[in-house]
Amino acid sequence: MSAPIRGGRAPDAYEGPVIHCTHWRDQYELDRLHVAVIGGGAALATVVPPVAAQARRVTVFQHDPVWILPTPPVPGLRLVLGRMPADALGTLPAGSAPPLPGDPSAPTTGAASRPAAGPGAPVRFGLDVLRWCGQQTLRRVAAANLRAQVGDSWVRRQLTPDQRAAVRVHGRYYRALRQPNCRLISWPIARLAPLGIRTVDGVEHRVDCIIYAEDAS
Repeated sequence: MSAPIRGGRAPDAYEGPVIHCTHWRDQYELDRLHVAVIGGGAALATVVPPVAAQARRVTVFQHDPVWILPTPPVPGLRLVLGRMPADALGTLPAGSAPPLPGDPSAPTTGAASRPAAGPGAPVRFGLDVLRWCGQQTLRRVAAANLRAQVGDSWVRRQLTPDQRAAVRVHGRYYRALRQPNCRLISWPIARLAPLGIRTVDGVEHRVDCIIYAEDAS
């Protein structure tokens, strides 16, 4: 966990409390506040649930969503997962959600990207097939978890990675986003404002506190 940081501000930057953390440990009293949480999907999955449980209102600004697997109901597993390296499960391919206007095209593969043939080529090919099968299985489980826990199709689209993304095991992030006091903003941030955050659609989201969720890895 990193200590709260209050950095320098530009003339039009946010004037309220700013906190940087990898895990939320009651660094600030939130029970009467409207809080903005900014970060990538992996960090938000850790920070948002405890913040949403305390704050009056939470607005989430997510970039770089990740695949999330449910936490199996096995005693002691959460502690074991918490001690695993953040990249232990690697990355998974993108989902099958249709592209939105402006989304980058999927990269193409050709002969130039194929490994050169050699004595170990069959072994490498077999390992690549096994790795691909494992990735597809995990991606399907993560996609099914997303569909099961997030009913709103537009929110679900915002939580689906568009490119290769990390995979994490969390049991509370999607539940936190479903809480009535928690809202996911789909528009990118344009800039900070003295009283909040302005998104590219021109809306200024006024908040009492900004938390930057940072990935421990």
